[in-house]
Amino acid sequence: MLQQRGISLLEVLAAIFVVGIGLLGVLAVIPFGAFQVSKAQHAEYASNMLANATEEVVIRNLGKESWDTVLPPDYTKFVWCEPYSIFDPLTHIRHVPVEEWKEIMRGQDDLVYNTYDDKRPDFSGQGNKIQSSGKYTWFFTYLPKVDEDDVDIDVLACYNRVPSDDRQVAVSGGEFVPSWRGGTFTFTNAEASLSELLSQAKYVFVTWGTDHAEGGAWCRIMFVDRSNPSSPKIIVTGDLDSACDNKHVYIPSGVLYHKQIQYVPIR
Repeated sequence: MLQQRGISLLEVLAAIFVVGIGLLGVLAVIPFGAFQVSKAQHAEYASNMLANATEEVVIRNLGKESWDTVLPPDYTKFVWCEPYSIFDPLTHIRHVPVEEWKEIMRGQDDLVYNTYDDKRPDFSGQGNKIQSSGKYTWFFTYLPKVDEDDVDIDVLACYNRVPSDDRQVAVSGGEFVPSWRGGTFTFTNAEASLSELLSQAKYVFVTWGTDHAEGGAWCRIMFVDRSNPSSPKIIVTGDLDSACDNKHVYIPSGVLYHKQIQYVPIR
């Protein structure tokens, strides 16, 4: 009796099934890789902008304390400077929306352009002017030192920042547990929007003291616990003063990087 050698239909189907699983795995990696490349691009743009922003603050003397027409005589509050409006009122923070700084506080690497049929790019933008998308922005905060010449300025780089999404939350004594160079904040009776904002935030601005702020610090979020949406928790690291009461946590949207500089403003 002759024996025929070959591959049965069942074996072919099994091979197709195995190869199909492998191809699905490859296809799943492609969008994930594109997402990671996009994140890396955002990080590169924001970090380059942050380096330029610190130079802009010094060169343009943006942290000068002689803003008599803008700031009140009370210079003990933190000054928050950016072109956009945020919600009011703010505790411990004096917000200064400087409209004319929109161009200054915007990244210039992400240029808007159109391509023609011959693949030739056109960077003319609006009004025949080269413009960036406006997705990358920065702002700064500082606490004026009345008896000292130098000023510590915190510069923050952002991507797709929406100031109207920011929130400031008062924290009572039992809602903060200090640790070495940081602590844990618990936000009780929180709205769903706060939990969502915390899941996307990378930094928070913590202030403390009386109505005239005695201190404050930008803190990096190390961990977010949203297991209980009505009482989310965050673990932060930063120069916090655990002894001071009346803490307020300001949660900004879109902040990617933070850098502190020290310089003597020109008066």
